Amino acid sequence: MATVGDPAPGTGAASVAATAPAAAPGTTPAPVEAPVTRWLGAPWADQAMVWSWVPFALLGAFLSDRVAAAVAVTYAFSYSHQLLTMPLVYGDGATFRSRRLVFTLAPVVVVVAVAVLWTEAFVALAIVGASWNVFHTLQQRYGLVRLYGRRVGQERPGVERWLIFAGFATALAAAVGSPRLGDQFDSGVLDLGEPGMNTWTAGVLSDARPVGVALAPLLGVVTLVLGWRWWQQERSRPQNRAKHWYLGSTMVMFAVAPFAPMAALLGFIGSHAAEYYVVVARSLRSRTVASPRSLLARVTSVLRPWPAVVLFGVGAVCLVYWSMTTPIGVAAFVVALSLSALHFLYDGIIWRVGRPAYRVTFRGIGSA
Repeated sequence: MATVGDPAPGTGAASVAATAPAAAPGTTPAPVEAPVTRWLGAPWADQAMVWSWVPFALLGAFLSDRVAAAVAVTYAFSYSHQLLTMPLVYGDGATFRSRRLVFTLAPVVVVVAVAVLWTEAFVALAIVGASWNVFHTLQQRYGLVRLYGRRVGQERPGVERWLIFAGFATALAAAVGSPRLGDQFDSGVLDLGEPGMNTWTAGVLSDARPVGVALAPLLGVVTLVLGWRWWQQERSRPQNRAKHWYLGSTMVMFAVAPFAPMAALLGFIGSHAAEYYVVVARSLRSRTVASPRSLLARVTSVLRPWPAVVLFGVGAVCLVYWSMTTPIGVAAFVVALSLSALHFLYDGIIWRVGRPAYRVTFRGIGSA
């Protein structure tokens, strides 16, 4: 999902429990309200988002002797959520008409560009794709943290964005500094990709290990300082325990990286897709109201939002996994990378089309 972002102030339930007005000079400031727990929707679905990284991390841990299989399953699920963006665009006439030229030409341009880069500059393509994917995923986590803050009237962001990015940077440096990750890549973890990718990746990780060892402690101190600063900010404003659960779970996932880098990596990748499925399922009802005659609306009306998303996800995972484990590997990866690029591009549009029904996906909480 593109950055969930900061919803517009005063959107329904998000504007409750606003910060108490400043006390008059010479008087005692009003005490901050006691923490409350306000989820974005059904508690079970929010808890699923909070802990969605755990099953994928366990998959990586339990399949430590068959890492390639764990990677294949996780990547199949991850790519499946990118396929989910397509019906949101091409199954909804109103969304398609909002950017008709972009949605018509983008698939052709992207597929050609990815195919050319694949053959002429694969390393550059891999670096750009991986970097943007990481940024995209971290921004989604930050956006969800902000939504939880909005639920109790936190109109201004704190240092959450910097805390999340610093935590990830610390985890990355610690993982790179550990010999475990390089050993796993060297053992064939990416044998589903471009031939020789394992050797190249293992070599890069080996060369970067001294840098990771040097940076991990420094970045860890920065993360701790930001964590302390965040807690000081949090104590002075309304608090949402749901936000604490989500942010705390994110930091625990990062803390796993030095000890089980592949488990943390798979948790990071898989949880992003799981969160997107929850967000889309919650938005389908409002999208159906906005475009009742669209194909997407008719399918959702018959199957209901959650069954529709689950059925699509199962089919997409099977399709992606099949394409990754058959002899058409190169063609499948070109298509997968193209869909990734389209997902990033389209996601920045479909959640910002400006229609009120699209902006109210979490029981009154805007997600534009």
